[in-house]
Amino acid sequence: MRVSPFIQILTGFIIWSAAFLLLYATQATGCHLGWHELDIGPVSVLRLLLTTIFVLVLALLGGLFWSARQVKDRSADTSETLTQIATTVHIAAIVSTLITFSGLFWLTLC
Repeated sequence: MRVSPFIQILTGFIIWSAAFLLLYATQATGCHLGWHELDIGPVSVLRLLLTTIFVLVLALLGGLFWSARQVKDRSADTSETLTQIATTVHIAAIVSTLITFSGLFWLTLC
């Protein structure tokens, strides 16, 4: 299936935006419901849930990056350039995810 390079360019930061909303909604809900006080082993339920979302988002962005690099149809120069831009944007989305959301590992949750 061929996806437009413009869609590929937008997808990384759309996923980042959705992750931002999902993580903060989960954090607010978890704080309100007291999930930060329930422990599973050495971590709280809320931190475990937020970490799971974080890892899934990183895996999704990594998959997008990998799929953008696997594009075989590079018939036009414009398409190849846009695919390279999309690959670079996916790297930026991964780095932004790591910088923005990594605080959930050491900051207090509520």
